[in-house]
Amino acid sequence: MTVVTLTEAQERIMTTVASRPLAAFRTDNPRQVDLVFAHTVVTQNKIREVHEDYLGTFHRDNLHVARKVFRENAESLRAAA
Repeated sequence: MTVVTLTEAQERIMTTVASRPLAAFRTDNPRQVDLVFAHTVVTQNKIREVHEDYLGTFHRDNLHVARKVFRENAESLRAAA
């Protein structure tokens, strides 16, 4: 996967299950995230290293958390601009 809008990210997260979650990373655009499969070696390394752009790992059962995180991230990026 790759950079998607927040709406697209939420739609993709809605289709995932806990055993196949997606990880979201911040981009320079507050209306987009980099959405990738959470269980790849590269993604697991980024998560383990607490990558500065890591927003969280999400699936349909915690979509409400993803929405909150995306909203807070967008607001903080807009405030910094």
